[in-house]
Amino acid sequence: MLEKYNFKKFKEDLDNGYKILFDYVRNRYVIYKVDENCYMQELVEQKSRNPAPEKAMITSKAIKEMFPFMEDIEYKSMLTDSKY
Repeated sequence: MLEKYNFKKFKEDLDNGYKILFDYVRNRYVIYKVDENCYMQELVEQKSRNPAPEKAMITSKAIKEMFPFMEDIEYKSMLTDSKY
């Protein structure tokens, strides 16, 4: 049986060095860990008319609140891929 994807697995993958791309409120973002409880969220593609910041430092709590609304999640290794 396939394991259900959850926030714990998502957070572990961030901690293990993955960049994760996802859609949130119709925009495409990449998120990655920069320090303990400190993550960088960057706007990759803006699909909505609402302005969104290009870069933002966010906490684990903010990620947890966004997680249920993320769509089309995609992984990139930070070790082999310097750009999304």
